[in-house]
Amino acid sequence: MTSQIITPQIYVSVLADYNNGRMHGKWIDANQPAEAIWQEINQLYITSCDPNVTATVCQDCGHIHLYEHSTCSECESSNIKIVPSAEEYAIHDHQGFGSFDVSEYSSIEELAQMAEIITSVDNEDSEYAISFLAGLYEDLDTIQAKIDDVTIFHGSRGDYAQELTESCNDVPEYLMFYIDYDAMGRDMEISGEINEVDHDVFIINAQDF
Repeated sequence: MTSQIITPQIYVSVLADYNNGRMHGKWIDANQPAEAIWQEINQLYITSCDPNVTATVCQDCGHIHLYEHSTCSECESSNIKIVPSAEEYAIHDHQGFGSFDVSEYSSIEELAQMAEIITSVDNEDSEYAISFLAGLYEDLDTIQAKIDDVTIFHGSRGDYAQELTESCNDVPEYLMFYIDYDAMGRDMEISGEINEVDHDVFIINAQDF
């Protein structure tokens, strides 16, 4: 795993155009509030070549709200304009989401939270923790709350078994060369006590989750 973090992005296509053989979409930065992402999607909707509904565009603040409304839902201005609009999207590509699953119709709110989790960490161990937790939990709040609870060990499973053994016991010097630490580490891995998330990188409190 690299420490370089790619900003999570999604490529959003307007389905009305796509279903009529046209590509109308854009890459959108997911590391922003969900409402900001929706506004970029709504902008795609009102520029669709195949509108099938209407949208309300505020002439004062620029906010776009699907369907027809008498006032702006953002600033409550009545200075609005009703324009043709599409209303459905699909996510046709994505990048920077790491171990999180992104599907064609993923929730924009969940995508924004995934991006927040990913970009909130600034070290490789936290990235490993997110990768591990994403394989266990679907609830994003749970993943976000448990990142700091994950304990990482850098080294082989044998290295960890040796460190654990020597921290708990005084191993006589004459026995040191007879102990198969790799076998001990293998048994820990089989039992689920430790979990390898990258080459020689282990979660050593895996059973706590």
